[in-house]
Amino acid sequence: MDDFSAEFWEDDWVKIEMEELQREIDESGVSNIEEFLRKRLERWREVEVNIAVTGDSGAGKSSFINAIRELYEDDEGAAQVDVTECTKVPTAFDHPTNPNIKFWDLPGIGTPNYPDLETYVQKVELEKYHAFLIFTATRFTQYDLQLAVKIRAMEKKFFFIRTKIDDNVRAESRKRSFNENTMLTKIRHDCLENLGDLLSKEEDLFLISNHEPSNWDFARLTAAILDALTRYQRESMTLSLGKAITRSSREIFQRKVDVLKGRILLVSAASAAAALVPLPGLSVAVDAALILRELSLYRSQLGLPEIGSAEFTRLHLATREKVLKVGLTTAAQLSGFLAPYAAEAAVEEATRYLPYIGLAVASGMSFAATYYALYRLLGTVEEAALCVLREAAEKTAADFELEID
Repeated sequence: MDDFSAEFWEDDWVKIEMEELQREIDESGVSNIEEFLRKRLERWREVEVNIAVTGDSGAGKSSFINAIRELYEDDEGAAQVDVTECTKVPTAFDHPTNPNIKFWDLPGIGTPNYPDLETYVQKVELEKYHAFLIFTATRFTQYDLQLAVKIRAMEKKFFFIRTKIDDNVRAESRKRSFNENTMLTKIRHDCLENLGDLLSKEEDLFLISNHEPSNWDFARLTAAILDALTRYQRESMTLSLGKAITRSSREIFQRKVDVLKGRILLVSAASAAAALVPLPGLSVAVDAALILRELSLYRSQLGLPEIGSAEFTRLHLATREKVLKVGLTTAAQLSGFLAPYAAEAAVEEATRYLPYIGLAVASGMSFAATYYALYRLLGTVEEAALCVLREAAEKTAADFELEID
């Protein structure tokens, strides 16, 4: 028996899920626990998230809305870029994989339809947004500052974002004395002077490029938006972030791993609660389809390339083998993977952490078998995904050196 089990149960996401599951059993018993578990596993697709994006025309709002959704400017549903400001009403842009997550392009204050803050607050329904992103490519306006004061009074989170940092770097790099860190410090200092005492902490100011999200503060901004949301909203948006953003930041990558780890308890309990037939070759009954669906989620969330794709074939042999190891698609393949973990000792180790669930749901071997299998599968997918990330980083560095040469 490995010693990883205690570490798993101490994970914050796992503890939260365990408390909620035990609360459900305390309040409703176990008769409907399977339905509760399956609904909980899909809840992240149904949570509503509304992010407000505001600022002057030309500040990069549309480019950001496309970048966070990983859309090109000519993709269907992309926000129009480099057009005359024409937003007269709040305009929603759905996330391409989760329409319940919406980024709202808000009109500016001081226009004919929104001549002042009071009119603006009423017309745009300020209370319905869960976080506010205030953009500028130069200096924040008085209207931006007034809006921030109003948002703070509503006890909602807002972030100031200075865009087009890539343009600044290119312009300044033509000087002999160019130093990127010095330039960024100057921009940050100018923004802080402009904002006065509106920022409670400097970390709420972000310098980004919408065209280079792997550089500067784009990933940090993404993480800050997640932290401004409620638990279920954070889970929903974390699992809705695309491959490019996940690969651009180890923090975002780890956040996805943590959310997926929290689901292991729910999937294991759902497998145990169902009326199941043992898989061929196993003495334990598990919900093979449920486990394989979860494995597919792991692969897509952590950015593994599809087996046989062009990206897959370009990987080193050792990395391809790691990706293939978690390419299980059938019950027979799953049975072979589960066999080492379907032991009575595993049941005792897993259920001792669950004083209520252990008696009500996890009394059979399927809970422990599923729990250990998913923990192993997630760890293996994580290891393979990190190898893919390292190869991508090495290729980017090599391409950069070639450009310099």
